Amino acid sequence: MQERSSVIVFMDMQSRLLNSIENADELIESCSILSACSKLIQIPSVLTEQVPEKLGSTDKQIVSQLDNPQIIIKDTFSAFGSSGFCDFLTQLNTKRIILVGIETPICIFLTALDALKAGFSVTLLSDCVSCRVPKDGKCCLSQLLQLGVEVIPLESFIFRELQHSAHPNFREISNLIKNRALNI
Repeated sequence: MQERSSVIVFMDMQSRLLNSIENADELIESCSILSACSKLIQIPSVLTEQVPEKLGSTDKQIVSQLDNPQIIIKDTFSAFGSSGFCDFLTQLNTKRIILVGIETPICIFLTALDALKAGFSVTLLSDCVSCRVPKDGKCCLSQLLQLGVEVIPLESFIFRELQHSAHPNFREISNLIKNRALNI
């Protein structure tokens, strides 16, 4: 596998979990834009699924944007409890993890903590995470910020990765972002 210093982790974006999230449509749209952009800016992605036989599979809108997505099935709340996840990060020689998905105060929070303990840089996209209880999510985001996790919105992340408007996929990515602004 090709060496990459960053990987996007789409965490547990599964039907049964999404049904309990108030802003699920906005979350799916933001994560779908991210999945489309990940191909255009060539950042590898991995999908985690928490006991999919009970909670369903990853939302099809997100999966459809990715080429041959790597799916890691887990039964632990932190993705680091899965040897498949840890092996995937090792194969890519990952240094930075970009976390998105649900739930912020559980799987996102615990995965971010374990990533920090393991020496990874962690970026969390604020408009690409959610949870059933928004105040719990805000509390955990605040704690993660204090621990050194970078918390930024999707558009800031995408344009930082692009670096300039001369990027060969700038127009396509810009259109994805423009359409998002019209829908939210």
